[in-house]
Amino acid sequence: MTTRKWAKMAVIGAMASTMLMSTMVQAQVQAKAAPQKEMELNINHWMVTLDVNPVIVNQTALVPLRVIKEYLKPTQLQWNNKTKTVTVSTSTDQVTLKMGSREAKGQGKAYSLSVPAYLKDGRIMVPVRFIAELHNAEVGWDSKERMIYVYTPEVDVSTAEENPDVKLYPVSATKYGRYEGMVVEVEGRRQVFADWYGGDGTRKPIIQYRDMTGDGKPEVVVFYVDGTGTGIYIGKTHVVDAETLKEIPIESLDQAVAGHVESSIEKFADYIAVKIVIDGKETVQRIEDDSEDKSYLNDKLGFGAVVRHSIEEGRLVTLAAGSISPAGFAGDLQITYRYDEESNRFVVDRMEYDRLEEQR
Repeated sequence: MTTRKWAKMAVIGAMASTMLMSTMVQAQVQAKAAPQKEMELNINHWMVTLDVNPVIVNQTALVPLRVIKEYLKPTQLQWNNKTKTVTVSTSTDQVTLKMGSREAKGQGKAYSLSVPAYLKDGRIMVPVRFIAELHNAEVGWDSKERMIYVYTPEVDVSTAEENPDVKLYPVSATKYGRYEGMVVEVEGRRQVFADWYGGDGTRKPIIQYRDMTGDGKPEVVVFYVDGTGTGIYIGKTHVVDAETLKEIPIESLDQAVAGHVESSIEKFADYIAVKIVIDGKETVQRIEDDSEDKSYLNDKLGFGAVVRHSIEEGRLVTLAAGSISPAGFAGDLQITYRYDEESNRFVVDRMEYDRLEEQR
């Protein structure tokens, strides 16, 4: 009996071992068979849409040459079908490249290609480093995301229209263009603001050089977006003394609302009443709402989900939407600031509430 018991267990063990090996082999086959993600291209924080995918030849990444015409300007391409030669014109050079060649000839300069240029599906494929060299760009590779990055640092430099020697640029920038820390430069003098985070590839920070304190001397004013999403747009603004390069504080939105605004939202069967009191002045707004469940509504107006900043007639202005729910808004709170010399900060001068058209 004992012998048969152990024999039975041995058979079961062998079967289990066989099943485990089969599962492991199957998993390996599936892993090998799984298609590899196509390579993607990111140029100056923009995801590039390609009609011919990048390829790797002899450990060299090649991409369609035409992308530089659209994403790295100024660039012009001229194709000679007879000689199978392309001429690339940039702001600094004019380069000719023949298909199958490892060398491109510029004006007094030669460019070496690690892999010859060739045609693929009607597109000229060239090493990405050749494109980078044409525009003094940096190249990066993310093996996990299979992403090629081409980056020209000057794309992240913002210049004040009022003075080209007043600039803003990031301490570092993510691959999607978000600034992680910013540098303010005034005529060669620089100051790092490590806690300024914001912007993205489509919303570049803005720098202006304007007199905001009324002393006849310009200050540096910076605007950028800190976050966006459904029902969210968070703008930021900073003012910097151009002589000391120190930030001049601005009374925050939270401080302004706490010190000047009271509000409430009353819920009735077929409407809601929004009451807002600014420095003793009351406004009541009726909004039609016959929904049975009004639990989605706030108990009072919320400010901070949508915030925009600007300069109006030489004054700092903040526009904050008043939310009645996570995605619903009743009106806009406009805050106009003034510079207080005694405290050396910008404080609230006046507030106004502009309600949206009442729903009928």
